[in-house]
Amino acid sequence: MPLRRLRLVERAAPIRYATASAIFLAALALRLVLLPVDQRAGFFTFYPAVVLVFYLCDTGPGLWVLILSAATGLYIFYPPYWSWTLTPTSALVALSFVVSSLVIALVMRSWQSDNRRLGEALARVELSDARWRAMVNDQSDVVLRFDDQGRVLFANDTAQRLFGEAAQPGHPGIWRQRVHPDDLPGVLERLACLSPARPSVRFDCRVLDVDGEVHWIDFVDHAFHDPAQRLLEVQSVGRDVSELTEARQVLEGVVREQHAMLHSDLLGIIKVRKRETVWANPAFERMFGYAPGELLGKSSRILYPDAASYLALGREAYQVLQSGGTYRAQARMVKKSGETMWVDISGTMLAAERDESLWMMLDITALKAREQRIEAMAYHDTLTGLPNRALLLQLLERELAARRRLDNELAVCFIDLDKFKPINDAHGHDAGDHVLEVVAERLQESVRGNDIVARLGGDEFVVVLTHLPDAMVVRDTLQRLLERLRAPIALADGAVVCVSASIGIAVCPRDAQSTRELLRCADQAMYEAKGAGRDQLHFYAQAA
Repeated sequence: MPLRRLRLVERAAPIRYATASAIFLAALALRLVLLPVDQRAGFFTFYPAVVLVFYLCDTGPGLWVLILSAATGLYIFYPPYWSWTLTPTSALVALSFVVSSLVIALVMRSWQSDNRRLGEALARVELSDARWRAMVNDQSDVVLRFDDQGRVLFANDTAQRLFGEAAQPGHPGIWRQRVHPDDLPGVLERLACLSPARPSVRFDCRVLDVDGEVHWIDFVDHAFHDPAQRLLEVQSVGRDVSELTEARQVLEGVVREQHAMLHSDLLGIIKVRKRETVWANPAFERMFGYAPGELLGKSSRILYPDAASYLALGREAYQVLQSGGTYRAQARMVKKSGETMWVDISGTMLAAERDESLWMMLDITALKAREQRIEAMAYHDTLTGLPNRALLLQLLERELAARRRLDNELAVCFIDLDKFKPINDAHGHDAGDHVLEVVAERLQESVRGNDIVARLGGDEFVVVLTHLPDAMVVRDTLQRLLERLRAPIALADGAVVCVSASIGIAVCPRDAQSTRELLRCADQAMYEAKGAGRDQLHFYAQAA
């Protein structure tokens, strides 16, 4: 155990003085045991005792032991022995002991002060290193550092999970095994471009994880050189962009957005004190559209769309930061131009006493837009753009709840086209798709804006007529709809075709009051309409 852990300077004064007295008595006993009294050398064992007490018990107890030692040495060990009679020799020896002990004490105090300052500096370095490691390890990005021979020096948690053994520090060049063989030549070519004049390169490539699965990673590599321009190490930061790459292949519109995002700096970083900007990196300034240095000294309120969101994020985030945690969320923010964007935001406290924190932000606007498009595709028919079955059920549930509040009627109309299959057989599926698109347009044009038109699949549609005063309105509306559907439809090849429809109607609350029961009743009534000769409408109550 280090001596510094045994120091008693923080203990109460009685304990320190008692400890000092015990050390003095031990030194006296040792002196009496080692040498006869008349051998003089009276301070032989008192020197280490004084040094030890000054170190362990601080100045007061040290002076106490120094006085005791000087007095005891003179009294016992110098002639005349066991007497307070001073001689020139004994006085000179005692004075020499006191002066030399005080010099040793001063040197020790200086050394202790330097040692304490060094310990505090090391603690700050360790804390800074711990924060840096926490920030790096909390990121979803891959962070790696290599020496000039390609050996791994550091790999964050994300890199180790992704690459396994290839990311363990000390392995010479084993990371090459994780790069897709087709991409390795291009990666090596880009890395060869690193130089003092061009310290960073950016590229994306395919890599294999520990399970052999392929990931597209966007890397930014930065080289560090010494003053002699010799390569010291390379830092590589990569983001998994597999989903973005797949989206580029599916949606042409998302391609441009993702391309712009992938070819800009990945991470914007800002340091704030009391929520005022004290530093921002160039990527952050470009992300929000500000000139270099323009944000300095300004409140971060200007980055939020309104005061409510600024205050809400502050309350939530700083509660986490002040407890020593790292805050992460997705938030809507605003550029200097007034344009809003979505960012992935991550923050950590740097100095709680100064209310100083560091924030990292990534523009995820394109990803949010992609999520919205995918959600729209999940609830709409791809051919006609009408609500599909899943969305129809949700909309119908909402209308049933509104009907119960307003106490009016609602009609669910199940529509199946007549003579549609012969068109498909004679003119092909493209012609059939065109007919379905025209039918969808005519259905939407024949109802009110608050009514619902949906396609279930094939040539089956559903129309929901809402806020009805009585069932007679349903018959009049659907008769007009039948007439509209009978109108000829011109095809791309010049042919003209006609379709009609069989319509089954279920009225709520007369026939049913739940979504699925209304659809079932309307479907049954539709089959009754087909059985009765097609091109007509049939109410469920009549079918029963």
